[in-house]
This record gives sequence, structure tokens and C-alpha cells, in this order.
Amino acid sequence: MFQRGFLAGAMVGLISVGVGCVAEVDGGGDEEEPAESALALRALNDLTFNGTYLNGTQLNGVRFNGVRFNGVRFNGVSLNATTLIGTRESDGAPVDGIDFLGAEAEAILGDGSTLAVRITGIAQRNGLTYYTVKYLAAPGIWANVCGEGLGAIPVNGTWDPVTGAFSDDGSSFTFACQGAVIAKCAEWGYRDWATRAECDGKTCASRDLSYFHQACIRMVRADYCGDGAPHTQPGTAIDVWDALGIQTQTAGSGMSLEAEWTVDGAACIRHTRWRGLGGSNPDHDYVMAHCPERWAGSDPSCGGSSSTFHTASGFTTPLAARRILRNASFTMNVSPL
Repeated sequence: MFQRGFLAGAMVGLISVGVGCVAEVDGGGDEEEPAESALALRALNDLTFNGTYLNGTQLNGVRFNGVRFNGVRFNGVSLNATTLIGTRESDGAPVDGIDFLGAEAEAILGDGSTLAVRITGIAQRNGLTYYTVKYLAAPGIWANVCGEGLGAIPVNGTWDPVTGAFSDDGSSFTFACQGAVIAKCAEWGYRDWATRAECDGKTCASRDLSYFHQACIRMVRADYCGDGAPHTQPGTAIDVWDALGIQTQTAGSGMSLEAEWTVDGAACIRHTRWRGLGGSNPDHDYVMAHCPERWAGSDPSCGGSSSTFHTASGFTTPLAARRILRNASFTMNVSPL
């Protein structure tokens, strides 16, 4: 699947507390804006974005048991795919879908503080439920946390805003904004709640796509070392594919293999997505300083038939350790910075 795009110009101002994006680190590019073109984002298998922004809000999570509606608290709120479900505390009645319109929740900011947010719209597209989530920006003024006109997909668990590490203790979910990495990986088909069959000709196994979702997040951000440091820039073109056929390699793209990806970052790197001016390569330097074992060098398995990326070689390899995604990119991208 070939990916590229452009940035939307108008952004909604967000409150200044908290950190929903990844902190600046050595070797990383500029942060992606919180909202990107909604039109391009809806093209699931066509033109869309690549960038560094982990999530398009300052929300690091929403507590399952912190949801209330018109003063009535919901109990046991959880997710069915991307649809909120629960029971009403007052009478035990089940609630789901449109029942959450107008609900308020206690959201957790990156600094650990909390903020009341309100669900003001619910829509379903392509098997996903999108929520319009707003926060009180000023007295009487509710602003969209994702940017005007953009929705948020609820996904299980939370991501560390610095390291990008995923955790899920069953008590929180993340409102993942359209245009930022967590949501776009789900929109591309790497849906953390779903499974997909993989067959080796003799037997078939069910593959948990949560591993693919986590690997996709590392890949889109070019988080080579799996430490949260991004090495890409917004709008960079990449080609993405996997062994399950969720996304397929684009023929004739003119790109070459960049890396193979696991849930912990790049397993092997053929080249970096961007280079510096004058022949410098700060991203390569970063890799060699922080995770040199991930540089492919002469390793024939990187991009080769013996890689665990392939069903023939990796069918029995646990997904937590397997190379499950590949991407290609141009080798002549030169950073303007």
C-alpha cells in the first residue's frame, strides 16, 4: 500500500497542559500537526499520510469507569471493536453506540492530570465508530480535541507519550484521532481487536492483529530503535505491506525496502527514510549510536526469503518476536532542516 499526503492548514488550538505528542529527541524530525486532511484520511488504500505524531490529542487515555451522562454514571464501560458499551449505574440498563451521545468522560493527559471531555457526535464508516470528542476550551466554548471536522476512534490501552510503548491493563482506552498514527494504522486494516487467518499450506492459525497495529505505529513514525524517537517527516511517501494480505506491495513505486518491523521497532534497516544535507545522515548515526544491531548491513534475511516476515519462514515464530511488516521508501529524501 502506497502512502503519502499533505497537511491541512487550519488547526484548532489545544490547551497548553499535558503532552499528547512525543517529546523532541535527538534524531527526530518535526512533530506532525494534530489534524490532517480528513479527505485524504478516508482513502484507506490510496493516498494518505506518514508522520511522527503519536496521537492527535493531548489525551493519553480515558478511564473505562470514568464515564457519565447527564449526571448518571455508567458502570463497566468497555469496547466492542471501536464501539463503547456499558451499563447504566442507576438501573443496570445496557448502553452502547448512540447512547453515549452527550456522555462526559474523565480523560488523562500526558502529565497525569485529568480533563473532562464530552462526546458530541458519533458516526460509523468502514466498520469503525468515530466519536467527536470535545473539551472545554473557554467558558461556554467546547473545542474538538482532534481538530475541526475530525473524529476519534477508541482503541484499547494507552501509549507512553515519550517512548511510544503500549500498555493495557483493561481499565483505559485511547481516543485516537484521525490523522495521527494510532488511528491511521487502524484505518489501514491493522485493527487491534481483530484477528486474521494465516495458512502455511498444511494448517491455519489465527493471528492477533494487535501485534500488527503496534508494529505499524513504530513503522509509520520510523521509530527504528523502538525507543519513541521518530525519524520521519509529515507527508513522506512510504509503501507498506504484510504477509496476511491486509496491505500489499505496490508494483513500480520506485521505492526500495527500508526496514522490516516488529512490535519493538525495526528488526532490520536497509536505509533511513531521510538524509541530511551535504551527505550527512543523522538518522543513521542515531541508529548506530542507540541500536546498531538493527542495521541490516550484509544480512541476507533482511528483505530475503528466509525472513520470518514470510509465512514459510515465520509461521511458528511468536508474533511478539516476528518481523510482521515491511515498508519501502525513496532513498534520496533530503531533510530541509
